[in-house]
Amino acid sequence: MKIRHRLSLQFTWLSGIILSIAFLLIYLLSANSVQNSFYKLLQMRALVTAQVYLEKDELTKKKFLEIEKSYREKIPDESGNIYDQYNRPVFIEQIKYDWPASLLETIRKKDVYRFRHGDVLGLGIYYPDNQGDFVVIVTAKNVLGEQQLSYLRWMLLIMLLIALAITYFMGQWYATKALTPINRINRQVRKIRSNNLHMRVEPGNNKDEINELATNFNGLLQHMEQAFELQRTFVSNASHELRTPLTTIIGEIEVTLQNSRQPDYYVQTLNTLLGESEKLKVITDSLLQLTTIDTILTHTNSEKIRLDELLWELQIQWSTSSPSGKLKIKLPDLPADENMLCISGNRRLLTLALQNIIRNSFKFSHYQEVTALLTCSKDGIVLSISDKGIGIAMEDLENIFLPLYRAENAHSFEGHGIGLSMTRKIMQIHQAVITASSVVGQGTTFNIFFPRYPKF
Repeated sequence: MKIRHRLSLQFTWLSGIILSIAFLLIYLLSANSVQNSFYKLLQMRALVTAQVYLEKDELTKKKFLEIEKSYREKIPDESGNIYDQYNRPVFIEQIKYDWPASLLETIRKKDVYRFRHGDVLGLGIYYPDNQGDFVVIVTAKNVLGEQQLSYLRWMLLIMLLIALAITYFMGQWYATKALTPINRINRQVRKIRSNNLHMRVEPGNNKDEINELATNFNGLLQHMEQAFELQRTFVSNASHELRTPLTTIIGEIEVTLQNSRQPDYYVQTLNTLLGESEKLKVITDSLLQLTTIDTILTHTNSEKIRLDELLWELQIQWSTSSPSGKLKIKLPDLPADENMLCISGNRRLLTLALQNIIRNSFKFSHYQEVTALLTCSKDGIVLSISDKGIGIAMEDLENIFLPLYRAENAHSFEGHGIGLSMTRKIMQIHQAVITASSVVGQGTTFNIFFPRYPKF
């Protein structure tokens, strides 16, 4: 069921409940009012009956004639009874109902007593007189009142049905109008495909939930467009990196198979094939490692890592490696509390990420001195790694963290463009932010911000 119809039905159902309760209260109050009016009429008829039969000798002739005239104007199906103190019917010869003594005693105790006998309403009064103490009972059917209530029931029922019909159609109109922006968004969304992700949904002018939905959907489209672009870039870069060794392997094999060769030539060819195959293995292993970082981290407990100590360890490793590199560490204004230099994370992955940055710094600066600057603040820790290498062009800075992407001036150096991509992913897992700034020909600086108390 569409939202428009569901909203209309829900609105109609709610309105129906409210109207039904209101109409029911109107009917009950009206029925109570009609019944009270009829009981008052019965009480007046009981008094008139008593006066006609018991006060005849005490009233003037004119007054008695007025009372007798009103007495003759009976209510439909009216019946009257008069009982003396011995519960015997008196004065009225034709008795329609023979009332029990318990009812008469109740009337004497309450003076005025209302009761119902089937579909007949009755009222009894206690009437003391100089001739004795009497009980007068008058019963009748409230025909006019029942007709009025029947008319009121039908009128309220018809009004309820008409109101529900009007409410439903008004709800349809209102829901259609309210959902018009969503229908417009749906029409726009149906036009968006993988080949036109640059299209966006028009949010509209109202600052409401629909506008927020359109804005969030546009944000999702932007992320999807970036993801598709990253995928195309990755495929292009991966194809380029994998095609080069494969082309070399195929070329070497084809040339070797053209003619018979000396054993030394075959050995040389196999060595070439081995080298290119090892390059392929390195690329595939790096890609596999890149995709399994999350799994490695999930099955490894986090630990407390002191960053200055980790930098000293890296400095010793590079001073003893081949080729060696000089890593200069700067620690200005060290805090008194050593916990200010600590983060929580995976030591092996964090070491791998920093090694990738430092290795690139040495490689692209021809193993000149690399500087690591560590500073602390109340917000977190900032690690800056700078070199004096070839630098990175501005148009390449946005893409250096993509898998298998290499800057134009980096093709003469060995590598496959996976290290920085892996580094950024490791930093993201540690809730750290890594950025790069560079000047071509002067060097590059990588800035890593570790927030204070990350939820690792």
